[in-house]
This record gives sequence, C-alpha cells and structure tokens, in this order.
Amino acid sequence: MTVTDTVSAATRRAQLRSDVSLAARVLPTHYPLGTFIAVNPLAGLEAMPFEQAIRRAGDLYGMPATLAPNTFRELYRAGRITDDDLDAAIIRRYPNLPGLPTLQLGAHEVRPVTLLRADLLHGPGQIEHVRRYRTCAEQHDPQAAHTVDTQVGKWCSAYFGHGAWPMPGRQNGFYSAWRALASGDHTLKRAVRQRLREVPVRPDDATLAALDMLGVPDEARIAYLQAHLTCLPGWAAHIQWCSGNDAGIDLMGYLAVRLSYECALLGGDQQYRTLDPAPEPTTPTARDRANHLVRFWEFAGVTEGELGAAARVLAALPVAARDMLWQNAFEESYRNRLLSTLHVERHGSSASAHTQLVTCIDTRSEGLRRHLESLGGYETLGFAGFFAVAIRFTDLLGGAASDLCPVLIAPNYDITEAPSRHGVEYAARRISGALDLAGAESAFHAAKEALAAPFTLAEVAGWVAGPLSTIKTLTPGLAGALRHRLHRWAVPQAPTVLNVDAIPLAERALFAQVALTTMGLVSGFGRLVVLCGHGSSTENNPYQAALECGACGGQAGGPNARTAVAILNEPQVREELRSAGIDIPESTYFVAAQHDTATDRVSILDRHLIPADYADDVDRLVADLGRAGAALAAERCATLPGAPPTLSPQRAARHVAARSTDWAQVYPEWGLAGNAAFIVAPRDVSAGLNLERRAFLHSYDPDVDPDGAALETILTAPLVVAQWINCQYYFSTVAPDVFGAGTKTIHNVVGTAGVLAGHSGDLQLGLPWQSLADGDQLRHEPLRLHAVVQAPLDRIDTIVERNPILQHLFGNDWVGLAARESYGTPWHRWTRNGWQPWFESHSTALTLDEEMIP
Repeated sequence: MTVTDTVSAATRRAQLRSDVSLAARVLPTHYPLGTFIAVNPLAGLEAMPFEQAIRRAGDLYGMPATLAPNTFRELYRAGRITDDDLDAAIIRRYPNLPGLPTLQLGAHEVRPVTLLRADLLHGPGQIEHVRRYRTCAEQHDPQAAHTVDTQVGKWCSAYFGHGAWPMPGRQNGFYSAWRALASGDHTLKRAVRQRLREVPVRPDDATLAALDMLGVPDEARIAYLQAHLTCLPGWAAHIQWCSGNDAGIDLMGYLAVRLSYECALLGGDQQYRTLDPAPEPTTPTARDRANHLVRFWEFAGVTEGELGAAARVLAALPVAARDMLWQNAFEESYRNRLLSTLHVERHGSSASAHTQLVTCIDTRSEGLRRHLESLGGYETLGFAGFFAVAIRFTDLLGGAASDLCPVLIAPNYDITEAPSRHGVEYAARRISGALDLAGAESAFHAAKEALAAPFTLAEVAGWVAGPLSTIKTLTPGLAGALRHRLHRWAVPQAPTVLNVDAIPLAERALFAQVALTTMGLVSGFGRLVVLCGHGSSTENNPYQAALECGACGGQAGGPNARTAVAILNEPQVREELRSAGIDIPESTYFVAAQHDTATDRVSILDRHLIPADYADDVDRLVADLGRAGAALAAERCATLPGAPPTLSPQRAARHVAARSTDWAQVYPEWGLAGNAAFIVAPRDVSAGLNLERRAFLHSYDPDVDPDGAALETILTAPLVVAQWINCQYYFSTVAPDVFGAGTKTIHNVVGTAGVLAGHSGDLQLGLPWQSLADGDQLRHEPLRLHAVVQAPLDRIDTIVERNPILQHLFGNDWVGLAARESYGTPWHRWTRNGWQPWFESHSTALTLDEEMIP
C-alpha cells in the first residue's frame, strides 16, 4: 500500500467515525438495569421543535408520537377535552383564523374555527406510521432483514449475557470475537459463511467495504447508518452508552457486524442498490374532508364554490397535523385546571411548625407531604433528593461504590460508611454474616448454572426450596416478613456513621448554604428538620432502579440524606452559615430518613446519633409518619390492580407491604406514572391541594434569591431531570413497541444490560407496560411536562437567555412554562415572542346554531 493509499484510508476512516457519531444522535442512551436512569429517547432531536422532532422520529422508527385519534375522541366524549380546549389549540396554531369571514354551506353559516374543530372530531383519515428510511435488506428482501436483526441480537445477547459459559474471545472485544465465530454458524448457508470469512479485521474497514458494496453514496451515508441503528434501537442505544465506559464494544463494531451480515445475505447483487425512502402515506384530500363534513352534518344545497371555500380552510390543517392539535388541547385542559386551582393568596398556617420535612421533588412525595401536613404542626418542602451532596458512596459491606447524584453532575467526594465508636463488634458481625450469605448465594447460583450440578442440587435442596417457593407464592407477606427476620438474624444491623471530614469545611458550608437557600429554608427552623430521601422495595423486579431516586442516579437517597444531615448538624458549618446570614438555632436538629415508595413506610436513619433530648420529638415524628404513610397507602390502593378499592389505612399499609414482597407482583407500585407538572414556588401555592401525585414540587422563595442563582440551578438541573422522566413515560406510553419495554411477564434479563421480550430480539427500551397501564387502561396520561414558576418574569427571561438547554426545552415546546410574579398576579405563558396572558378568551361564538352541529 502506498503512502497516498494509507492517507486516503485514514481519511475515509475518520470521515466514517464522524458520520457514525452524527447518525447516533437519533439514539437514546440506555443505562444498565442497575441504575436505569430516565432519559428522553428523542434527546438528540431537542434542537428541533417538538412537532418536527416527532415527525422525524416517526420517519426513522415508524412509531406514533401521540395517542391514537380515536383515543383522543374518546377523551373528548368523556369530557377530558372540551370544545374550548380544541378551539384554543386551533387558534394558537392559526391566530388569524378568528378574523376570517364565516363560510356559507348551503343554508348554514360556519366559522372557520368550527370547521377545523369538526374535522378533528369527525374528519376521515389518519396517519399510517411507517419507517420511511430503510436498509437495502428491508426494501428488497425482508427475510434477509429479519435474519440480520436475529443474528445481531443473538451475538449482542451472548456478549452482554455474562452467563456461566461466556462468549469465546469476549476479552478481545465484541467485533473481534464475533468475526472469529460468525463464519462457523451453521444456521447460515455455506455461501453466507464464506462471505463472512472475508470480512476485514478492522470494524471501520468492514463498514466501509459494506457501504461500498451496497452502493451507498457518501451524501446518503448518515441516513443509511441511522436506518441500521434504528432497526434494533435498544441494542444500539446501550452500545452507545458502553462506548464511553471501556466495555469492548462501540457503535462502529456494531454497525460493522450489521452491515457485514447484510452484504453476506444479499450477496452483493446490483439489484439491491436502490435506496429510496418509503412513500408518504396517502390521506384524504381537503375537498374529500369537506365533503365528508357536509354529509355528516346533512347540509343540503351546498354549491361547488362553497365546498371549495371550506376545502381551502381545511387545507391549512393537514391530516398529519391533527394528532398534534389533539395533544395540545389535551395538555391545555390539564394545565388550565392546574393553574386555576393553585392558590392566589398565601395559604400557609400562621402557627409555626415544630417539624419541617424536606422530601425529594418526586411526584410520589407529594402524597406523603399532603397527608403529613394534614396532621398539623408540620411544614414540608421539596428539594432534589440528592440534597446538593454529589457523592460516591461505599457502604459498610464494601463492594462497588455508587454515584449518588444526577448524571448531569460528577460526584465530588467519596463517602464511606464506617462503624460508630460503640458499633465495631456489631459491624463485624454484620460484615461476616453478609459475606457468608453472599458466598452461599454464589455457590447456589453457580450450581444452578453448572452442567450436571443442577440435578444434584435439586435432590439436596429441593425439599427445602419447594415449600419455601409455595409460601412465597401463596402468602408473600408472611414469606417476606420471615425472610426479613432471617436476614436480620444472619446480617444484623450495626450502628454506623458517615465521615464527611474528607470534604473541606468551606465545601461543606457551601453545600449547606446552597441547599437551604435553594429550597428557601433560611429562617423559621423547627425543632426537627427531616431530610427524607426515598427508595423502593420490590421482589423479582429487574426494573427496581426505575422506582428509585432519579436525583441519586437510580439509587435510594438515604446516604445522601445522611451525608447532608451530618454536615448541617456540625457546629463549624453552622458558624460558617451565620456569616452568610443563615442562623440555625442550637435547638434545631437535622434528622435523616428514607421513604419506601412501595410500602409508604418512612424509616428514621442513624437514630443512634440523635441526642436523647429529642427522643419525644422523634417518637411523635415516627407515629405521625406512620399515620401519613398509611393514609397514603389507602389512597394508592384505589388505583393498584388487585387491591381492594376501599381499605382502612391500617389494612392498606399491610396490603402494600405484602405487594412489595410478592415475587409474582407486576404492579408493586405505579412509580411516577401520571407525572405532568413541575411546580417551583413556595409551598403556600399548593398547600392543601390534592395534586394526585402528578406534580414534582420544588420549594422556592424568590425573596431570598434576588440574583436568581437558586432559580437557575432549579431550572437547569432538577427540571431537566424531571423532563427526562416525563419524556420516558410519555414515549413509553405512545410508542410502547419502540420506546417501551413490553410486558413484564415474558422478560428475560441479559446480564446487567437490560431485558429481552422473550428469548431473543432487541434490548427493551423504556418502561414496561405494567408501569404505565392496567391492561388496556392507561394509568399514565402522556402529557409533556408543564413548568409552573412563581418568580419575577424578567428573572426567568434572563435565565432562559443564558442557557441554551432552556431555550430548546421551552422554545421548542418540549416543556411548557407558566409563571407569575407573586401571589395574586395573573399567570402568563412563556413564548418566543414574550410573555402572554395564560387565560385568554378564545370565544368563537357561532353564527350557526350549536344544535345543528352534532
């Protein structure tokens, strides 16, 4: 090879790497099951307006991006969407429409807005969602395309499965291991195997060779690579995450395998070199739609000219745009109701609180806060569940450290759990018991996976395992209680502490100041201030991490609460805070807690560290948290499949506890299903209101944040994470076949990567159907997140102007934004053209008798 050829090859490889990187922007990120961090599956398209982005995604994935038109029409008939909602959505899209003259249709006059609304309600035609950008195999040989997907899915499962018999050559990386094995796969024809033997050693060279053989021109290369990446988006998304984590696999190798299979199966035949996108689906013309409405209304004597005038109005609303108008109207209905209920005057109690409870902003915490406040004497606040301490945590038992912070932030310090001064002996017993138990479990699983040992294992352990399995199945509550008792006996609890001395004093004080200022708690401290993280306890649940704290990287937030409490109780930190204008009384003590969202039980953490003077206060707190949790459990039972709809709080508490230990339970809790709003305001704005566990509640006091620093932090960090969660629920619901995870009942776990639906196929993205719906009945209504902020409007404008991520989210309609200056002032809508009054009159008084239009 000449120097020129070497330079040319290097240039082509570099250009290919760039093309692969650009093509991968349409992929979501798929984190391992152990963290399962929520993502917006269309995050790479957030620079586009939402409507444009979902159309692009529809072309790539062949997916719907809203509920079906008939579902929207059912919501309309149920009163969930009104004529006013539809008219407001139409006028916002076509602001000049109300000024147009009425249309004459025979003896009747119809306003243009009424005509478009009728087309939404009764018009013919709907969009067929198809993949428009396809591979050569998809276009010309669907069986070959199916084989490519089957083979690639099989090898990805082998690579990530981490079974007892690992993939040979795995240590050399995915592409190298595949290349050594693929040609020996006798499920393929001999000619195909022979072509696979000739695949280049380097994955980028293999990809380039395949693209040349398929006749893909350079200008079409990115689109063609995207067509391959979106065939199995789950595997592609997870491999994209692996690319930055030294996992021996990247998208270049993945694409090399896919394209090599495609070429080998197609055989390099010239007839496969036609790369045309699928045609746009056909829809009724505007005139067809006008004719349909005239017949629907039974209007007589309509002239061709009148029909043409109606068609010209309908032409402004293509059939493809209907779904987005329905979506806007559906969201407007919820948002109007929410803003109408939020208090316009201060609603807080005049009596000072003896205890303040700071929970995560998580929607599930809204119910706990509401029930606790109803007992009197409590004030609650909301703050991101990592409590401003971004840590890498190692517990007493050791093992791999966990990053307990949002993925937007890198952990600052390593925090390690250690025995307390009087707990060394207990800690030693706990560690020893955990090691013995782990060893037994490891031996048990190794025996199950060995070649002959399962038969011996069944003989030896079957007489014990059989009855235990029966008890777990028939009486999960009893089995769970028994198992927990045995675990506590084998691995007893030990009093421990978190040493925060590794964090410099100045940093600890800054953590404290940022947290207290951001949530607006700078005065009026109660005797107890409880920082309450959250986690979820479920059995046999690969999606356990999806129920944990998103602000803590898909982990439980107890260690963050403990760390923050250790900092806030330090005399030196409080002295530093006083110099910053925050005076925490000596009588105030911070307490760490954790809310189990599956059982609604709240545990007080590090109780051995709480001074004896606070014993009565803590006892009262524990009792009141028990009452609040039981009341919340009763509220939740009304929506949990299989739960008696009317239970006393005590029975409800027992029921949800039993569900959490049931290894066959596919509905242990609803997680964040229903999430729709993100409220940034003092608690007075929403106090006493039942927000149905649909709102993220972040405390914010604009009076203590004159420079807007705290608000900027809230809008650029917690709001962004909430939007990821919202989008994951949204797209898992409207496009479950692409961005959901199917039904839990046929899931098979692949190592730590994720799950398959069945024994093969694509890695499942997003959330399982049982996290979103009860059968065909949706429990999550797919609405884009609605941010509600109480703060000066010019302060919000300044923050948006200097943060491109907010310009994308608000300006491209991924998140709606409503705000008001203060109590009693009207709500305004943020738009690219400035703030507009939220509650505008969209009256479209009809000149046609309402009774004439069904």
